[in-house]
Amino acid sequence: MLQALWSASSGMLAQQTSIDNVSNNIANVNTPGFKQSRVEFQDLLYSQMRSPGRVTRSGQTLDAGIQVGNGSRPAATQLSFVQGPLQETGNHTDLAISGNAFFEIMLPDGSVAYTRDGSFKIDADGYLVTGNGEMVNMNTIDGGFLTFTEGASKVNFDDQGTVFRETSALQLEQYSFTSPKDLEMVEQGIYIPTEQSGEPVLTSELDAEYDEDTEELTEEGNPLEASDRSRPIGYYQVILPDGDIGYTATKNFKIDEEGRLVTADKGYPLEPEVTVEEIIGEGQFSTGDILMVDDNGTLNISEPAGKLNIVQFVNPAGLQKLGSNLYLATENSGQAQPAQDFKVLQSHLEMSNVQVAEEMVNMITANRAYEMNSRSIRTSDEMLGMANSLLRR
Repeated sequence: MLQALWSASSGMLAQQTSIDNVSNNIANVNTPGFKQSRVEFQDLLYSQMRSPGRVTRSGQTLDAGIQVGNGSRPAATQLSFVQGPLQETGNHTDLAISGNAFFEIMLPDGSVAYTRDGSFKIDADGYLVTGNGEMVNMNTIDGGFLTFTEGASKVNFDDQGTVFRETSALQLEQYSFTSPKDLEMVEQGIYIPTEQSGEPVLTSELDAEYDEDTEELTEEGNPLEASDRSRPIGYYQVILPDGDIGYTATKNFKIDEEGRLVTADKGYPLEPEVTVEEIIGEGQFSTGDILMVDDNGTLNISEPAGKLNIVQFVNPAGLQKLGSNLYLATENSGQAQPAQDFKVLQSHLEMSNVQVAEEMVNMITANRAYEMNSRSIRTSDEMLGMANSLLRR
């Protein structure tokens, strides 16, 4: 009779652990990168009152024995690494991983932790960090930590976690005219100078010859910086089919079969000729690619600057939860290995994979199991009371 008391009490303790786990899951339903866990139970040792297969005195073999259990206990909490929903945030430093992989985080003591939470920030020193200030392990091409001193708006990642930065690849020769409205249009977007428009002058020479006496001034009377002055319309020299020189204000160019920059619509080559591979190098662009220059005639290209350390584990369920959305590697999880099948999505976050409806069902089940275990204790107590009352008769 007393055994029922202990079995039921172990069941109540086990269900309390289940409720604790469900409560933690629901509490983290909005935690980015959080992974749902479930409690796994095991039954306890059995009291062998008669072993199965026992041979009686008459030589008969018993098919079944008598075994009475002693309750249950929590055996493990199993993490579920099912992909959580991806939410677009518009923040350049928010990153989400699609697939079985983790970001590598450097802890203040020099050890390494791992996370699925990609809600990163840029600190005052330009490092990419977690919400608690731990550095995201991200190395430059030449080694060392990568910084973003130019700000978050310049952070660009591809789907493999490679960081790209825009650099100025080449500067096209840009011309301006005294009166651009008086240029003669020979065809759509192509002009030639006239006596009224004036002769073409390199804008770079205009900047160099800018006279302080004619400088544009701010409202306070201070001279404007060169970058703040109103610039004239910039034109580029192109060779027309008849061999004459024309001028265009287009900003879109493409690469022809000879590797030259030509206008995107007509295919007129620049004068002087610009060969992309000689300036940028091989492998960056191919024939037919469209390139765009800015208002100053500068062509900016993206070059790889570094890469996030993204890893995976043989058994991610064996990771140890550290808190703050971080995990530590254990013997059961195995050592971190370079991730293979994954994608990084910039300006996205992976949300919690907790299913509220499922957790509510688990909560009801645990509650009812706890209630029935308590009733078992009450029933056992009543039966003991009945047995005790026999002594008074």
